[in-house]
Amino acid sequence: MLKNYIKTAWRNIVHNKTAALINIGGLALGMAVSFMLLLYVYNEWSFDKYHPKSDRLYQVFKNQPFSGEIRTKAFTPQKLAAVLKKDFPEVENVARINEARDFLVAYKNKAIKLNTVAVDPSLLQMFSFDVIYGSDATALNDPSSIILTQSSATAIFGKQNPVGQVVKFANQFPLKVNAVIADNPQNSSFTFKAVIPWAAFIAQAPWLKDENWDNYSYFTYVLLKKGATAATVNGKIANLIGKHYAPDKNIKLFIYPFTRLHLYGDFENGINVGGSIQYVRLFLFLAIGILFIACVNFMNLSTAQSQKRAREVGVRKAIGAGRAGLIAQFLGESLLMAVCALLVATILTIIFFPVFASLVGVDLHIPYTNYWVWFAAVAITIITGLLAGSYPALFLSSFNPVKVLKGQFAGGKKTVLPRQALVVIQFTFAICLIISSAFIYRQIRFIADRPVGYNKNGLIEMPIDGAMFNSFESFRRDAIEAGAITNAAVISEPITNVTGASWNNTWPGQLPGEEKTPIDCFGVTYHFIDTYQLKITEGRDFYKSRPSDSTAVVLNRAAVKLMRLIEPIGKTINWMGANRQVIGVVDDFVWGSPYAPVKPTIIGFMKDWVGNIGLRLNPKASVATSLSSLQSIYKKYNPEYPFDYRFTDESFSHKFHKEKILGTMAVIFTCLAIVISCLGLIGLATFSAEQRRKEISIRKVLGATISNIWIKLSFEFILLVFIAFVIGSAISWYGVNKWLSQYAYHTSLNVWVFILTLATSLLICMFAVSCQAIKAAMVNPVKNLRAE
Repeated sequence: MLKNYIKTAWRNIVHNKTAALINIGGLALGMAVSFMLLLYVYNEWSFDKYHPKSDRLYQVFKNQPFSGEIRTKAFTPQKLAAVLKKDFPEVENVARINEARDFLVAYKNKAIKLNTVAVDPSLLQMFSFDVIYGSDATALNDPSSIILTQSSATAIFGKQNPVGQVVKFANQFPLKVNAVIADNPQNSSFTFKAVIPWAAFIAQAPWLKDENWDNYSYFTYVLLKKGATAATVNGKIANLIGKHYAPDKNIKLFIYPFTRLHLYGDFENGINVGGSIQYVRLFLFLAIGILFIACVNFMNLSTAQSQKRAREVGVRKAIGAGRAGLIAQFLGESLLMAVCALLVATILTIIFFPVFASLVGVDLHIPYTNYWVWFAAVAITIITGLLAGSYPALFLSSFNPVKVLKGQFAGGKKTVLPRQALVVIQFTFAICLIISSAFIYRQIRFIADRPVGYNKNGLIEMPIDGAMFNSFESFRRDAIEAGAITNAAVISEPITNVTGASWNNTWPGQLPGEEKTPIDCFGVTYHFIDTYQLKITEGRDFYKSRPSDSTAVVLNRAAVKLMRLIEPIGKTINWMGANRQVIGVVDDFVWGSPYAPVKPTIIGFMKDWVGNIGLRLNPKASVATSLSSLQSIYKKYNPEYPFDYRFTDESFSHKFHKEKILGTMAVIFTCLAIVISCLGLIGLATFSAEQRRKEISIRKVLGATISNIWIKLSFEFILLVFIAFVIGSAISWYGVNKWLSQYAYHTSLNVWVFILTLATSLLICMFAVSCQAIKAAMVNPVKNLRAE
């Protein structure tokens, strides 16, 4: 019997090629898009879970009161790790990691910059790293050792085994390669290219050895013993900072699951509020939504062909076929088409997945060897086939054989209403996407156009490496004389990524407890304000002709407001352990997150914390000419390091990279949803025209024109789209409002977006329905009435 069902199903597919191709194409398109979205979701969901001990791995966080709120950060003191390992029996192992930085690694005539971290050797026992050469058990025991990832080792040594070779690290420290490990997988939070032991880190900066508990600059990871719980440990370590450093007794520590950091790594006021999980949920919703409207499209197109199948159903019932058998036959047809759609969807996924991966900005690959992926694909195919074929099967099998054999085709509101509801659902989904896409792009444009307080155009930044520490002024002079730049300054960090903050600052009129308020700080040298073209509202810039300016500070307006300084110029504040005179005030400028409000900032000289150079390109010269000239001058003073720079406006733009990806994906899926929804609308219009062909003929006999009939047939679909717009607008307003609320600086909900969406939806509806409506109106009424 199964074989007979398959043969019959295949015959019907071949007999109705056009309808079958549209149905299979719609399902294949929906399935392909869903597969790609689900592969992205799977990748995000699997982050950091490949470590065998992942269920026992945690990272230490701190909650710190700040201006009536709680700031949650992962930076911890260097001394914390030893105390956790020694005093807490629940802890099996602990490891410290510093913040990754790019360092020059050289071997003979090869020199490249590698993103490097310093770690405790215990990290290799806590986390899983595939060792290619050497041994991870002893690789970091030697303070003068280094571990390279496979790609780093290949870039320096080629295909040879580099274990035992000595490289020059940071252009001065000889380190022996003790191991080569595989590159971190794409679904890993670790992105380093080289690893050095913590002892080497301390040897390169001996003053760090005597650091106190008040320097929060390092990450601490914990491996709990089997059976130990995070709740127990959190209860014990909460007040640990205060026990060792009384001034910071308000800081509370807690451990957080390592495998949750990627998806649930955002905190507000000390409470976890999610993170990247919002994008995973959105993509999962899109995958289900696209697949669902593809199924709805299948239902509408299948039932639109119901008149052609009515006589077949009548004959089968007349010769004894039961309803269950007919349902099985029609479900078999839909399953067969779903299998065909799976084959097409697989090909589409393989072809377009690299494009999709590029759009989402993730190095994704299809896991061909993962049998769960194939199992999921087959399961989705079966569910899709059954879901898409369920309504047509129930509808077609319900025909009364006597009526259909007499030519009295089933109709009425009971059969039309379900299809109308499905079209409303389709267009509701499409309208939600249209409105969401519009507001995503408004938000991106809003942020891109936000005044940042400095001129980011024509500005480049580069790390200050090697000889540039001592040769900067000569480099700057030569670059200005060559006409490549107009000015340059040494800074602590790129202005788009400032993260430094200082505590224990004091100022006149300070209230008790305010000295514990962390204030962001920006380390600079002379020429900074002119190079970045900040606006001075009070006082002046740092002048090299005044040596005392190297101990002075400039505040932004937010800092003046925080300190309640009526006349800030000339006031003395204590910053970085020394008294500093305020010589200037600048307008607030944006750095770090472009979505956050401007924070109070102290700008001053921080000799040991400068790591970058900002250069203002000469607007009178071409960018290419200026960069070529700069490279030549740079190599003159720093020949061993690469000329590595980045445009500040591009760095700023990258800050809303995720939102750009979201906007691009939303537009693509909006177009896709509209196309599929239109197919469903065409299907319903075709069905409606077939159902009402005699009514249309009678109206024509009574004098109705083609335009009258077109308006009559189109109005009901316009009403459906309007209902979908009302529902979709309400859902979108809630969702978009919630999404925008996560940003302190965001666009507003504009009513014109909703009005334009309604107009667009109605135009799409009219375009999709008009062809069928006009076609039905132009049929000769004699053809439809002769049977009467």
